[in-house]
Amino acid sequence: MVLLWLFSPEVVLEPFASLAIPDPIIPILGFVLLPTTTLGVCWATFSFGGVQSFSGLLIVLVGLVIDAGLIGNGRGIAKR
Repeated sequence: MVLLWLFSPEVVLEPFASLAIPDPIIPILGFVLLPTTTLGVCWATFSFGGVQSFSGLLIVLVGLVIDAGLIGNGRGIAKR
């Protein structure tokens, strides 16, 4: 996400431009707290016209599931 922000900042900043909070705050918080979901929102905005479409919503939901630890190595659940 850092490289995406460096090479094309409009891709990272435009999805959050309509919010009342200044531009760099939300992408930085998204990168720290929910990085895959933030990338999903950026991708959905530029590829599918936003989260309003089914494809865009599906991408964001998959990113949220990955960030929650349900897919992957299961960091959200203690290993036994």
